[in-house]
Amino acid sequence: MSLTPEIAAMALAVIIVPIAVAVLIATAHHFSPKTYGKYSHDNYECGEVAVGDFQAPLPLQYFFFVMAFVVFDVDFVLLLPWAGSVRALGIGIFADVVIFIAIMLAGLFYASKKGYMRWADVR
Repeated sequence: MSLTPEIAAMALAVIIVPIAVAVLIATAHHFSPKTYGKYSHDNYECGEVAVGDFQAPLPLQYFFFVMAFVVFDVDFVLLLPWAGSVRALGIGIFADVVIFIAIMLAGLFYASKKGYMRWADVR
């Protein structure tokens, strides 16, 4: 196996990236404040004085909504390269992507039907 430029670049990235991350973390740790002020552990409310307990539990609907957003956001990112080369890939890949989108929409409709996307109880 010969060392191609692509393999050399990947090997260099595998070596350089962890070193750069370690240096950045060490630098941040070195320059961060070691003592904390009176308001260091308070939540930041854009300059407003915090009212109430900021550690109160959030309703479960927020987590379902955020998870649905993350899943569909990742799917969108995965579909972007496909959208740029849809004609070159052919009808087989197009059918696969249509099935993929249909499965994702079925999951969204299921979550909506079960009430996971409702912000408040509608009576």
